Amino acid sequence: MKAGMVERAARMLTFKPLVYGYANARVRAMRTALLSRRQIEELIRIRTNAGVAEYLTRTSYKDDFGGLPANLGDEERVEIAISRNFARTARKVLRITPKQGKPTIVALLGRYDAHNIKTILLARKLGKSKQETEMLLLPAGSISSGELESMLDAKNADELYDMIKKTQFGGKFLASEFSKHLPKAQIQAALKNPQEGRLEILLAAIDSYYYHVVSSAVMPEDKDSKTVLDLLQKEIDAKNILTIMRLKQGGAERKEIAKSLVSGGSIQQKHIEKMLGAKDAFEVAKLATELFFSKAGKLQIAEVQKKYEQDGMLSHFEVAFENWLAKKSLVALRRSMMSLGTIAGFLFLKEEEVNNIRKIVRGKALGLSPQQIEQMMVLVE
Repeated sequence: MKAGMVERAARMLTFKPLVYGYANARVRAMRTALLSRRQIEELIRIRTNAGVAEYLTRTSYKDDFGGLPANLGDEERVEIAISRNFARTARKVLRITPKQGKPTIVALLGRYDAHNIKTILLARKLGKSKQETEMLLLPAGSISSGELESMLDAKNADELYDMIKKTQFGGKFLASEFSKHLPKAQIQAALKNPQEGRLEILLAAIDSYYYHVVSSAVMPEDKDSKTVLDLLQKEIDAKNILTIMRLKQGGAERKEIAKSLVSGGSIQQKHIEKMLGAKDAFEVAKLATELFFSKAGKLQIAEVQKKYEQDGMLSHFEVAFENWLAKKSLVALRRSMMSLGTIAGFLFLKEEEVNNIRKIVRGKALGLSPQQIEQMMVLVE
């Protein structure tokens, strides 16, 4: 009798509608606050970033504009507000996630630790100011705003290395197998001179570590967990394809490109080798199309390839892959019932919303037309 009671209690504790019912209901309600396609199109048509800021104060972003310094420009106001909003949303999602699912969501939020460290490194490479870099950060992971501030204020490579090592994410990464092939001296050399190719290898190692951590946290015990793992693998595949294309376009050697790839994707090594051996970025795109896209998708990619042939801009392919991944995330969100998949799917969609707003304000700051900005959008129905 006692054994039967224990068994029934265990079933109740793992019964999805009971465990995830409240969290999923909250997440689905939060999804209704995401900007619609119509609202994104309206933002694109607004003429100035002042107008974009005013529009967003009439949406779920309204509270995030409060208390901003008066001397900020309109683009900066929007950038900081949407970063605040995303961080606040991520904390809320983590708070409402059931205990069983928290380790996975914490691991998923590590993508923003990886994003922030990589952004700081790339900003140094591009000579961006502290203020410009700060606007690109998403403080939604384990690295605190104070730790990010310390990294931004680092005076040299040694100091930046120490600041990264002091963070929870950075410390574990530097102690992991993913940084073993990059000794401390080599990492510091990459930080000291970001123009060198080894920075690409360091960035790939950071990504590989993140994907390993999150894949280990997702237990492939059911269909929804496998869906999350599939999304992560496809994200790795897209990153690797774009890395190969970008480095080939830049004239990098095959060995250097191979070292810059992220581990953990689903593309077989023989296909990776074919792409590494391709003569140029366009040939890589053709090989990738065969792997990634359905018959309908291939027609869309054909249009992207035409644009690439005209201007040589890899951003056309980036948007195509982002749209493809966003649609997969939306499918995961709609199909997952009372599970972790619903929560993970929402986080992916929220991130795309923030990315879209950023593209809009940056596009307007650069004087791009609404048509040019629209081409950069990742929109799902």
